[in-house]
Amino acid sequence: MPLNCRKVTDETPINQLEPFMYTFEPGYPYTMPTASIFRDPRPWENGGMRYGRVTALAVTFLTEPEAAAKLLPEPFRLDEEALISVAVCQCEDVDWLAGKAYNLVGVDAHCVFDGEVDKDVHGTFCTIMWENMTEPILGGRDHSGVPKVYADITNLRRHGDTCRAEVTHFGYPILEVSATGLTEMSADQRAGIEQAKSDAIWMNLKYFPSIENDGADVSYVCTYPCTGECPAAWEGDGELQFFESSFEKNPTQHTLINLLAALPILEVRGAKLIVFEPQMSLARKPQRLR
Repeated sequence: MPLNCRKVTDETPINQLEPFMYTFEPGYPYTMPTASIFRDPRPWENGGMRYGRVTALAVTFLTEPEAAAKLLPEPFRLDEEALISVAVCQCEDVDWLAGKAYNLVGVDAHCVFDGEVDKDVHGTFCTIMWENMTEPILGGRDHSGVPKVYADITNLRRHGDTCRAEVTHFGYPILEVSATGLTEMSADQRAGIEQAKSDAIWMNLKYFPSIENDGADVSYVCTYPCTGECPAAWEGDGELQFFESSFEKNPTQHTLINLLAALPILEVRGAKLIVFEPQMSLARKPQRLR
């Protein structure tokens, strides 16, 4: 229990119930509201946060470098190709949510981090992540710097060799993703997926402005490591579309949505439908890149 509170019993005389406040334990990573406990503060010490089943529909496409570069803050740069990956994930049996489920959509740019200390770090940068539940939004933003915002996200709809999903907010469309012609991947391919997930360097810019809005209280790049066992996976042809937005349709997200909608889809590099069972998020201690 992170809070230091004086124990009060039914036998405590009323005249001894003086006002008292809770104190903060040094080194404990509190999340607002600080009078409560949010989730395991150091999940990597126990192998990570367990997600019993995560099903991901991922589509990667090639776009124009000039358009993709607008999604990256300094000191990032695009990798050899201007690739954008979009993944719709259906998360089920989430341990830290007492088995509840939620959906998310991440948009990642394939990039290289070139800082003052950490140089030539190849990975992906999360441009935005939509989720349809408050709790994972708060945890990911406050602790890990993942740029999470709310949206309505359908469950993945699988019919035959086709899978699709849609993202909306305030009743207006943001994104449609689909895969067709899905065929089952081999055990060797699934092993490659597991290895790639474990090795992946997924990066976020943890940025919080000062209360005066004259700069940043916190601003640094960090990683978010995950692992997963892949009992099933399919690959096929991918298709996706971002829809242009406006202040009237989506007052807080329209600027970024329009940057995504303006990305030319020069070539779709296929689609994958992947099952991780389980997935362990923050499976290792995250790193701060400098």
